[in-house]
Amino acid sequence: MADEKTIVDVLSLEGFRSTLDARLDEAQSALTNLTELLQGNNPRLGSLPDADYITGRYQTLYDEHLDRVAGLMHGLTATQEAMTRIIENYKTTEERLAADASDISDVIDGSSASSVGGGTSGGDGTHA
Repeated sequence: MADEKTIVDVLSLEGFRSTLDARLDEAQSALTNLTELLQGNNPRLGSLPDADYITGRYQTLYDEHLDRVAGLMHGLTATQEAMTRIIENYKTTEERLAADASDISDVIDGSSASSVGGGTSGGDGTHA
């Protein structure tokens, strides 16, 4: 079986996160335009039945667009938060993997010293 390794390029993840930032800004701009420029601007078509239908349909579409942009923003925010956690986790893992041999030796020596004197040499309960 081939050696299976997962390689994560943290710089690429950070680049994707910055792309998400830009998309979130665009979605916020769309939401602002919908709420500030178009809210309450239903077409004035008169009072005929067809005009009432079109006005109602316009409001329905407007509400759907607001819901979709809000959903998009929610999805982008959730993805952004997940990317931040993934990047932090991989950076922490990289820092652990980058620990040099003396750091590891110091940790092992420290834990070995605390267990000396009270342990047994084997499973039979006899001391060394």
